[in-house]
Amino acid sequence: GHAPAADSELSEATESHMLQYPAPLSQSLPDNDESVTELLYGHSQINEIFQMKDVSCRTSFLPATDHDKVLPSIVVSGMAEQGEMDIMIDRTDEMYQNGWVLDISKLERDTKRKVEACGGLGYIDMKIALYGIAESGPLELWLPFEKSQQAHEDHDDHDDNTLASHFFDSIVFCEANEKREDGACKLDHDLQITIDGIEVPIDTIQPIKGAGVFLKRATCVSIPIPDEAKITNRDTQGIGLPVTVTPAPTVERATGACCLSHIVWEQH
Repeated sequence: GHAPAADSELSEATESHMLQYPAPLSQSLPDNDESVTELLYGHSQINEIFQMKDVSCRTSFLPATDHDKVLPSIVVSGMAEQGEMDIMIDRTDEMYQNGWVLDISKLERDTKRKVEACGGLGYIDMKIALYGIAESGPLELWLPFEKSQQAHEDHDDHDDNTLASHFFDSIVFCEANEKREDGACKLDHDLQITIDGIEVPIDTIQPIKGAGVFLKRATCVSIPIPDEAKITNRDTQGIGLPVTVTPAPTVERATGACCLSHIVWEQH
């Protein structure tokens, strides 16, 4: 191990590499859970300094620049087989019955076809996301701990602790920012979520206020990590957090499938 002086220097060096910001200018921040406020604005330190911890994100929205960190990269099981199917091809109901589908909304696809008829008009974005209905079944995810294991251990005396809350601060799910009918799946109402096999009570999954709101609809929710949840170890990927997402029995494609466009987690 390191000598005490070396430990102190390494800890200070690690702290100094964390992004630092002044206190938020707003005197009244949105009424979110503390973990969400810290994710959005940073963790309060001395002298009104706020620090941002390590935040990871997976999305398949285009233009994606890191193709190793798109949504399928954290999927263990539960996706329908799609191969290299062009995203502009309509997905069938049968595909949705075989698992979660990497898809875009009908409005997104129709709009893209219209602009492509005019040469594309320079648009390179596309809201590709994972969509699931009741028949799609559970989607198993594994969120890797992407902070340096050494940095984590140097910050804490309990490096043998396997509790998830010892490594992860918060988890956020977002749906695509697009017009959706009121009866469409709501992430805070129509998903059963388990973390390390422990069910997250539906009333603890909260819409995030003051961020990610589109057409008056909250597109992001915060998901609390159960106190008893533990990390798991995958041979070649290190440690991480197993999360399973299952649409409610009432979720249908006709009324609006559940949509996962961004999955975000903060680590310490």
